[in-house]
Amino acid sequence: MKPDDSPLSAAPHLAVDGLARRYGTFTALDAVSLQIRKGEFVCLLGPSGCGKTTLLRLIAGLDVPDSGRVLAHGADITRLAPARRDYGIVFQSYALFPNLTVADNIAYGLIPRRERARHRERVRDLLDMVGLPGAEEKYPAALSGGQQQRVALARALATSPGLLLLDEPLSALDARVRDKLRDELKRLQKKLGVTTLMVTHDQAEALAIADTVVVMNHGRIEQVGTPSEIYRRPASRFVAEFVGEANWLAARRVSDDVVEVGSHTLQLGQPLPAGDAFTLFLRPEDILIRAQWEPAANTVLARVADVAFAGALTRLKLSPEGMPGVTLTADLCPSMLSRQPIVPGEIVPIALPAARLIAYPEGAPC
Repeated sequence: MKPDDSPLSAAPHLAVDGLARRYGTFTALDAVSLQIRKGEFVCLLGPSGCGKTTLLRLIAGLDVPDSGRVLAHGADITRLAPARRDYGIVFQSYALFPNLTVADNIAYGLIPRRERARHRERVRDLLDMVGLPGAEEKYPAALSGGQQQRVALARALATSPGLLLLDEPLSALDARVRDKLRDELKRLQKKLGVTTLMVTHDQAEALAIADTVVVMNHGRIEQVGTPSEIYRRPASRFVAEFVGEANWLAARRVSDDVVEVGSHTLQLGQPLPAGDAFTLFLRPEDILIRAQWEPAANTVLARVADVAFAGALTRLKLSPEGMPGVTLTADLCPSMLSRQPIVPGEIVPIALPAARLIAYPEGAPC
């Protein structure tokens, strides 16, 4: 079975158990535990200072934890030197040797040194793989940022590591190059089947590329899940606010699955958590614009305050009647607007689907 056809292994390829790291009074990592399966592409996602790079450095052996363990295939490697750990690493800054050619940069970690012919063949194969055939004799200064990052990726893969570590590898590139290289990185990872852990603060990047997203905040893991789970069912208010855009509505309990917002009652698709006051979460694309008014659960009238063209989507600002001070954002696709043009000042019926509303207790940490 080829690597890209193989199912993800159920047994953890890499595990961290209760890792903690403090710098003086600052806690960078607070008892973090995580398991990564063989062949999995995992993204550590979070704002600056959340602990994601610290976690990557501890896994790489570039820093030492104050407590906890790093396990590879069940073996404790917490105190193992970086050179004895089976990984390749790519940094944001490329970290290429400016005085070495592309070929020498890629072959730097290959041993034994005397097998130059085999190394040259390996370099050619890797350059073909990352889309830079024939670049062996060039120097890093002659390459664009995207090309240098491809070389850095080829160097990380040269020794066929069991684990690939990526520390914000695309953040220094312009948007067009970043998107292209992101897609190629995902394709290459699936083709090789190499277990990959990538640090990023870019939510779109994480959702597009990862099998599993690990959202971090203040040195802790907030949620681990597939991109769809993270986006559709955020486990905390922080995850809901950090990943994607959202509408927020102040609400009060009426019953186990019904809340009151202004003069309206809204049905939820799941029981409410404990408490009487809540904040409701709803994605802009989940608001439905009805063609005509029909009394139904979770359907209200709203005035269109603004219509803004945003390329693939048109964004509406809506002021629902009976919800003083509330402004909702709705994203509509072109096909919906072609059937039903909408103009500012118009009153339209909108539906807030029960299955898409998530309630967080008022005062829940952001």
